[in-house]
Amino acid sequence: MKIEYLQLYTSQLQKQLQFYRDVLGFSLAENAEDSFTVKIGFTKVCFQYKKEAKLNHIAFHIPANQENLALHWLKERVNIEKDGTEEIIDFKNWEAKSVYFKDADDNILEFISRSHLYPSQKNKFSVNSILGVAEVGLAVEIIEPYYNYLRDHFNLAIFDGNLDRFCAIGDKEGLLICIDKNKKEWFPTNQTAFEADFKIKFKHQGEAFSFLSKDV
Repeated sequence: MKIEYLQLYTSQLQKQLQFYRDVLGFSLAENAEDSFTVKIGFTKVCFQYKKEAKLNHIAFHIPANQENLALHWLKERVNIEKDGTEEIIDFKNWEAKSVYFKDADDNILEFISRSHLYPSQKNKFSVNSILGVAEVGLAVEIIEPYYNYLRDHFNLAIFDGNLDRFCAIGDKEGLLICIDKNKKEWFPTNQTAFEADFKIKFKHQGEAFSFLSKDV
């Protein structure tokens, strides 16, 4: 599941623009009165103004084994969200390591480095090392009907978890992190999970798909 386009919503359009363009350094693909789009590797991410926007979780792929370089790069720009005292969180069963931080809207952002995906020979990290969107949060009342929809319409499978409180749906290349908002908060910040609207376009098994989260 390769996520090629993601539309999110913000009530602080200018602050988000400044964060993604000036703090992280992404190039603008489009800039309009009520939205802007940044190019993040193979994904275009659009932020659309919405008065009642809700925070969400978004993860970005970085090259394999570059989590320490990414941490150093981030610490020059943002505050790191720790799990206890850990700045780099080791997800052994996912063969991945992650660093968490927030954007101007308090969205929980993540750089995820998978040891067997996107290998790199370079020993440096820059904004150009960020390869694309890896995960999008999907907080819901009940997980099962959402999973059934994603399975039936797009042939997406459970990558990890279950239908009770946490279910990662998709594959290593792209995941929808589906959680029961009444049973689980966002990791590692313990922020309340809201049903945050988004639009997504992706390729899976050679086909192109898109959907709106509120239509699932």
